[in-house]
Amino acid sequence: MGFLIFCSLYLYLIQLAAGQQTTDPAEVMALKAMAEYWNLKSWNFTTMDPCAENAPWSAEAANPRLACDCSSFPNNTCHVTHLKIYARDISGELPKYLFQLTELVDLNLGQNVLSGPIPGEISRFSKMQYLSLGINNLSGILPPELGNLTKLISLSFSSNKFTGTLPTELGNLASLEQLYIDSSGMSGEIPQELAKLKSLKILWASDNRFTGKLPGFFGTLTELTDLRIQGTLLEGPIPSSFSSLTKLDNLRLGDFTSADSSLAFLENLTSLSILSLRNSQVAGQLLEALGDFPKLKFLDLSFNKLTGQIPSSFQNFKSLGFLYLGNNRLTGELPSNILTPKLVALDVSFNPITGNVPVNYVKEGLAMNFVGTSMNANSVYDSAALKVIGLHILVVEVLKSGSSFGEPEGEAFAAVKIRTPQNLFSPTFFPYAICYHSPFTNTSIVYWDDMYAL
Repeated sequence: MGFLIFCSLYLYLIQLAAGQQTTDPAEVMALKAMAEYWNLKSWNFTTMDPCAENAPWSAEAANPRLACDCSSFPNNTCHVTHLKIYARDISGELPKYLFQLTELVDLNLGQNVLSGPIPGEISRFSKMQYLSLGINNLSGILPPELGNLTKLISLSFSSNKFTGTLPTELGNLASLEQLYIDSSGMSGEIPQELAKLKSLKILWASDNRFTGKLPGFFGTLTELTDLRIQGTLLEGPIPSSFSSLTKLDNLRLGDFTSADSSLAFLENLTSLSILSLRNSQVAGQLLEALGDFPKLKFLDLSFNKLTGQIPSSFQNFKSLGFLYLGNNRLTGELPSNILTPKLVALDVSFNPITGNVPVNYVKEGLAMNFVGTSMNANSVYDSAALKVIGLHILVVEVLKSGSSFGEPEGEAFAAVKIRTPQNLFSPTFFPYAICYHSPFTNTSIVYWDDMYAL
């Protein structure tokens, strides 16, 4: 190793004397060691300087990629500023050589098989702006030294196997705009220090074992456009301070326990295009104003405690494609024109609502679920062209809610009996519906299941 260092330094001095731009020799050695450690055969630094102009690994689309800055340092010295080894199945612990690249601005090691802890040497990346370690097998506690990377704009360590709580030092990252910590293994309470992240625009924190109350200080992070907190152990209610998050485009909250929440905080969040409050202990009535949200494309309020009627304003949606209101306590009749022009999925299942299926239910590609309601399904009959899970069918008969028919065993609710335009094998399975075909009558029966994932 000492001989290699001597040779690299000797070549560096020759190139320096000739006025050529060359990579810092310590970084060259670090890169060679990493290339060997991770078997990166495309990095051949024996015949070409790592920071050579037009090097094949410096292209924007290259992977692995490294790029350099050769203009900001004295003596024509180049330093590695960008390093990407994404989805290349590199494994093992983060090598010590990596932390020799102290001028790194962008490091992407996402979607690999890296393991072990993030060492405290991470603090050496004081110029780092983009750090992605997501989708690996990294473990241990998160080092408080992450708080020293005060120039960070984006930080991702999602989909790993960390333990313990979020370090309070993350609150030092005043420039942070994107924080991806979903499925990372974190637990405990979310530290109050995160309230200092006033530049934050994106926060994904789902699928962790966070405890305590859903923090009200999130409502002070008014630059947020994308907030996702689902599948945790957090308790409600949804704080009223969330009403200040008027720049939100994507809000996904869910799976809270304890206190009930209301929808009042949504009144002024008119920039939303995706809103999911599934299983959030939301009580009270649906918000009339939602029907006038111009950008809303996806609305999921299922598995809550909502009462009252579906507002007539829900007939006003201009952009909505997916509407999920299942498993609530909604009453009254379904608005007659609720099937707005862009709607492709409607779920009102398991609500005591009444009335008829909307008259404009005959719509290409429409998926409807009214299982467990008191709706009259007799209007769905005779040559109504539908599309169910990619299958074009003709409706022959509707089997009313709660009716039972012996093939197969069990009870079907609001199942649709159909005639198919072509012969099918029996039974035919689809992801969220099951179609059983009778070769004797050339008819099929669709068993409606959970339409949520359509």
